Order: sequence, then C-alpha cells, then structure tokens
Amino acid sequence: MNRLGFCVAVGMFGMAAILNAANVVREARKIIKDARYEENGDEARKVNERLNGAEKSLLDALAAEKKNKKRAELYYMIAQIQSRRNDIENEKIYLERAYDTVVYYNSIYNCYKYLEKCDSTECSAEGDGRLRFRTRVRRMLMDNRQNLLNGGRFYLRKKNYAEAFRFLELYLSSAGYEALKDDFPDQTDTMYTRVAYWIVPAGYHIGAYEGVVRYAPLALRYDGNRQYVQEYLCRSQLALNDTASWVQELKRGAVNFPDHTYFFTSLHGYLNSNGLYDEALQFADRMIQYDPKNALFRYAKAVTCMRKGDYAGCVADCDVVLMLDSMNADANYFKGLAFCKMAKAASDAMKSSPLQSAEYRKHKAEMVSYYEKAEEPLERMRRLSPADALRWAPLLYQVYLFRNKGAEFDEMEHIIRNLKESDNK
Repeated sequence: MNRLGFCVAVGMFGMAAILNAANVVREARKIIKDARYEENGDEARKVNERLNGAEKSLLDALAAEKKNKKRAELYYMIAQIQSRRNDIENEKIYLERAYDTVVYYNSIYNCYKYLEKCDSTECSAEGDGRLRFRTRVRRMLMDNRQNLLNGGRFYLRKKNYAEAFRFLELYLSSAGYEALKDDFPDQTDTMYTRVAYWIVPAGYHIGAYEGVVRYAPLALRYDGNRQYVQEYLCRSQLALNDTASWVQELKRGAVNFPDHTYFFTSLHGYLNSNGLYDEALQFADRMIQYDPKNALFRYAKAVTCMRKGDYAGCVADCDVVLMLDSMNADANYFKGLAFCKMAKAASDAMKSSPLQSAEYRKHKAEMVSYYEKAEEPLERMRRLSPADALRWAPLLYQVYLFRNKGAEFDEMEHIIRNLKESDNK
C-alpha cells in the first residue's frame, strides 16, 4: 500500500471510531430515555439487559477512545445509566413495590465515581478549556449527595462496616472534587465532622487503618465521645507500626482524656519497657496531680519505681494505693517485692562486710527487718490471689527462710515443687 493509501485507510479508521463512539452515545441516550420501571418481570429484565448492554458498549468505546473530550462524554453517559437505575428503584419505592437496596445505593455510588471521572477527564482535555459537563456534573453530585450519605448510614445500621466505610469515605472525599470546590471551600459541610466520627470506628473494624488516621483529626472536631476516636487513632497507628505517631497521640490522649485509661496505661507500659523511667514518672506525677485519689496512677508510679530500682519510692506509692484500695493484690505484691529487693541488697552488703563487724550486724538487722516487712503484704497478696502462686510463692519462700519459719518454709517449698512439676508436664 502506498503512503496515500495508508493515510486514507488510517483516516477512515479514525472516522469510523468517531462515528462508532457517536453512535454508542446516541444509542445509550435513547435506551436511558426509554428505560422505566416495568411491573412485568420479563419486561423489567429486558430493561435491565438494555441498560447493561448500553453500559458495556460505552465502556468498550472508552477503551478505544483517545481524546479526553470524547472520553468525558462517555463517562457522563455511563453516569446517566447509573442515575436511571436509581430512578427505577426510586419509582418502586414510590409505588410501594419491592426494590433492590443494593442496586439503589450502588447506582448512586457508581454515578458519583463516573461523574468525577467525567469532570477530571474533561479538565485535562486539550482545547479552549470550556467545560461542557461541569454544570451538569455539579448539579447531579449535589442532588445525590444526601443519598450517598444515606447509603453509608444504611450499612452502618446493618453493621456492614466495609460498605459503610466505602460510602462514607466517598461522601467525605467528594467534597474535594473540583466540581464542588465552590460549594465546600474548606472541604466541609454541616455533616462533615459527624460523618468523619462515624467512619473512624467503621474503618478500624475492617482494618482500614490509613483511613482512620486520615479522618480522625476531623472526627475529633465532632462534639461527642472524642476519647474513643483518639483511641481508634492510636490503635490504628500501632497497627501500621508507626510507633512515633502512636506515642505522640498516646501523650495527647493522656492529657486530653485523663479518665480514659487506655492512653495512660499504654504510654506508661511503652515508656517502662523502653527504659524511659524518668519520663514515665513525669507522666505519672502529672496524672496524680489531675486526680490524687486515682489508685491506677499511683500504682503505675510504683511499678516504674520498682523497675528503676527505687524500692523505697515503690513502697511509698504502694502504701498510697493500699490506702485508696486495700484489696489491691498487685500493690501488695510490689510492696512485698520491694522489701525483698531491699533485703537482698542488705544481704549483699552484709556478705561483703567483715564477720562480727558493726557493719555486718547492721546490714544483717536491716535484712531481717526488710523480710519482716515483706511478710504481711505478700501473705495478703496470697489471700487475694491464691492462683497467682508463681509470683508470691518464691518471695514467701525467701521470707520464711530468713525468718526461720520452718512449717511455712516447708509449705512454700512444696508449692514451688508442684509448680515446677506442672510446668514440666
């Protein structure tokens, strides 16, 4: 084929493609106009088949079309098909006939997506910059916005969190569409923060942690149960292995929501496990200033003192906890453990001192005194938590050994032997 013949063939192919796309749009427009609710099942099925066929033809034309202005028109027509499907379901509702909820809401969702594709494609088209579909796109987006929200709320009530998240996320993100930028200059409306508040738990339930992190700041602007939003934010950051952000938000949560213990206990555990004892003590003291009668804050400080090696401080804080809650088994345990640690330190000092010296006698007296002080809280801990023998039995074993309590010592030895045998099994 010569050059002229080739050019003519290419030109004819291009013209055929244009005519084909134009025919597809024309045929789709006719099918959309004629589509309506049919009482007869066979007729209703035919209407649906024609809409499906028109949509497939438009999608096929999209795959072949290169010009963005033409592609924008094809996207717009697909959105019109979705809109007609919604109209048919709406008519069923009006006539009090059974309607397909999934089709009803999905048609709105799909319509939104195709309208956005239409607008963004037309914006990127070369030419005079005139946006042929912008006004129509904006009107359809605004007209259907409430039903998009209704879809999200419908799925929330059904506890279908995946679908709820999908609809609510589109409701929020679509406020940033170019076609709507004049309607929502700050990407917000009267429902925006409330919807963000709804989407956060839905996102967390389905593992959409990045979505939770994205919308939590907006949800925190909503006036209601903000501590749970903050908790979902923290848990999502932890799931994403973003430790730095997790710790930062834990600190913010502990300060802003001191009565919601998740933040303080998680933060305190992290600081202790990473040896950041001074910072852990600072936060504990800050919380104690907020609520001096909160046993949890005092207990947390006692644990940090123990891990830091400040055994006297641990005992002092445990005493405060026990004044507030005499049945606190853990406070009794740590008080007894702290005295045992002090007794061990006195024993080590005693062994390094000359036998029969004043220092030797002094350290020995201290050791015995500490073991005496350890006995009462450890025995109380045993009564409060009899099944927790792994913690109290070894300590009481030491106490009874150094206090020469033969019968009690034999009992502890027997208990520890049974624990080891059970562990070996």
